[in-house]
Amino acid sequence: MAQTYKASFTKYGQGDQNGSPNCNTATAACGFYTYPGYNAAVSQNLFGVGPGAGAGPGCGSCWQLNPQTDSSGHALKGAKSIVVKVNNLCPAQGNPLCAQNGMSGTNQYGANVNFDTCIDDGASAALFGSSGVGLAVGTATKVSCAQWSGSKNIT
Repeated sequence: MAQTYKASFTKYGQGDQNGSPNCNTATAACGFYTYPGYNAAVSQNLFGVGPGAGAGPGCGSCWQLNPQTDSSGHALKGAKSIVVKVNNLCPAQGNPLCAQNGMSGTNQYGANVNFDTCIDDGASAALFGSSGVGLAVGTATKVSCAQWSGSKNIT
């Protein structure tokens, strides 16, 4: 049976409000970037290790993201389901969205995991579509990477 979690979805990358660097580089925590193909950073509980510990067991896993509501619980219009490959960590410390306590813990939106979708590879634009939001809540289901369309690049 596939792993499915209630999930929150955000976006990060070059030009975001937090001053993040390009999110589609080989300097991501997993040591690879995707081109083409969508990637995301995941909350520390799903990634499997903390900052500075290298590639966690979540690296390279593929997830179908299904946004359903905005942060206020209103149904989304214009958002789309996409498949991403995990290539980075969304650290728990200082980041409540990614600070769930274990896989049964939740963040402030009731989500067990957070997927921070990459702006620089188009994942954020594909997921949020014309919805006009930058944070959504829905489900994330682990899928075979055969459902992900992209290439993993190390250099």
